[in-house]
Amino acid sequence: MLPDENDTIAAIASARGPAARGVVRLAGPDTLSVVARCVDAASAARLTSARRPEVIESARLTAEVAGVVRSIPADLYVWPGARSYVRQPSVELHLPGSPPLLECVLQTLCAQGARLAAPGEFTLRAVLSGRIDLTQAEAVLGVIDARGESDLNAALRQMAGGLAGPLGGVREDLLSLLADLEAGLDFVDEEDVTFVAPDEALRRLGEARSHVAAAARQAADRATDGEAPLAVITGPPNAGKSTLLNALDRLAGVTPGAPPAIVSDRAGSTRDLVSRLLSVDGLTLELVDTAGEVAVTTNRSIEDAAQSERRRALETAAVVIDCRAADATGPPSPTPPTPAAQTRLQVLTKADLTDSPPPPGRLAVSAQSGQGLRKLLQEVGAAAHQTAGDRMVASTANRCREALRDAETALARAEELAPAGADDLVTLELRTALDALGRVLGDASNEEVLDRIFSRFCIGK
Repeated sequence: MLPDENDTIAAIASARGPAARGVVRLAGPDTLSVVARCVDAASAARLTSARRPEVIESARLTAEVAGVVRSIPADLYVWPGARSYVRQPSVELHLPGSPPLLECVLQTLCAQGARLAAPGEFTLRAVLSGRIDLTQAEAVLGVIDARGESDLNAALRQMAGGLAGPLGGVREDLLSLLADLEAGLDFVDEEDVTFVAPDEALRRLGEARSHVAAAARQAADRATDGEAPLAVITGPPNAGKSTLLNALDRLAGVTPGAPPAIVSDRAGSTRDLVSRLLSVDGLTLELVDTAGEVAVTTNRSIEDAAQSERRRALETAAVVIDCRAADATGPPSPTPPTPAAQTRLQVLTKADLTDSPPPPGRLAVSAQSGQGLRKLLQEVGAAAHQTAGDRMVASTANRCREALRDAETALARAEELAPAGADDLVTLELRTALDALGRVLGDASNEEVLDRIFSRFCIGK
C-alpha cells in the first residue's frame, strides 16, 4: 500500500556521519505549522505568512537534546505552496551536522505532528504529483549510486528528461494518431471524410517505432549494476592480442599485481577469456582478450568452446579492438558488420617489426616500444564514454526493457496492418504500444511497481 500523501513527512536528508551542516526535510500539508511550533516567534510568523519560496536565516529551533531543552540555530528554506519538489508545502532545516542533534530535531518535529518518511517517499510524492516521471525518479537513485563520471552523467541526463522527453513526445504523437484513426472509424460510411491518409499514418508509425527502437536498444545494451563497459580484443592467432592486453594493463590497469596474460609464439595459447579493469579518463572499463579467430569445426573441441566465448564477448562489447600483426601474411579477414551501438577500432600490432606505414584506418601500436598505446587508450576511452553517456540508468533499463520491446513489437504490427486499411486493428496495436509506454513513463504504474522502485531509496530522498 502506498503511503498517505496527506501526511506531513520528515527525514534527515543529508549524508550519514558528522558534518559541518546537516539537513532535515519536511513535506506535506501541515509542514509550515509543524515547523512553526518548533521555532522562535519571529521565524514562526514569517513561516505562516510566507506566500513564495524564501530563506529564513538564523532561526532558533527548540528541541530536547540529551535531556536538556536547547535552542539550536537553523536556516529555514521554505516552499509554502506547490512550487516545491513534491508540489506540497516543504521546508528544509539546515543545522549543525551532528548526527545525534539531527535525530533529536527529527524526533521533535515528529512529536509536533510529522511522521518519519518512508524510503524514497519524497521522490515518490514528486512522481505522484506529476513533478517528475518514473524514469527521472530512478535517475535520482542513479545519481546517488553513481560509481564514476559516466554513471553520473548518464543519470543527470536522464534526470533532465533525456529519456522521458523523447518517449513522452512519441506518446503524444501516438495518442494524436489514435484519435485520428478512431475518428475515421466513426465516420467510416462517409466516403468524403478522411481524418488521416494511410501513407501519413504509416509515416507517423514508422517515426514512432524508430524512437522506441532506439530506447529499446539502450535498455538492452545497458550493463547491469556494477558492470563496466566492455572493450574486446579480437583478431587472428598470433596477432599480439595478449601482449597488447598486458601493455594496456600496465598503462591504465586498476588491479595492481594482477598476473599478466600468457604470451607465446605458439598460436592458440589463449583459450579462455582474460580480462582486466582499466581506468581511462575517469571511466572504468573492462578489457577482454579473446582466443584467436579461427574456423569452427564440428567436433565440439576446446577450440570450438573458445570461439563461442569469443563470439559472446563480441556481441556484448561496447568497443572492439580488431588486431592484425604487422608481420602477418595474406589478406586480412573481412570486417564483419558493426552494430550501431558498437565501435570497432582497427589496430596494427607489432608495429616495431616494420618500417612501412599502417594501412589507412589502422592505428599502429607496439607493446615493445610503446608506440601508439596511449593513442589507442584515448580512442577506446572516447568510444566507451560515448556508449556510457548514451545509456540509461541501470534500474530504468532493467525495469523498462520488456515494456519497450512490447511497444516496439506493437508498433511493428501496426505498420504491417496500416497499408491494408485495417484501421480497427491498427488502433488495437496503438493501444498496446501506449500501455507499454505508460509502464515506462509511469502513467500506467501500479503500487507493486512503485513499491519496488522506491524501496531502493534511502530515507530522506
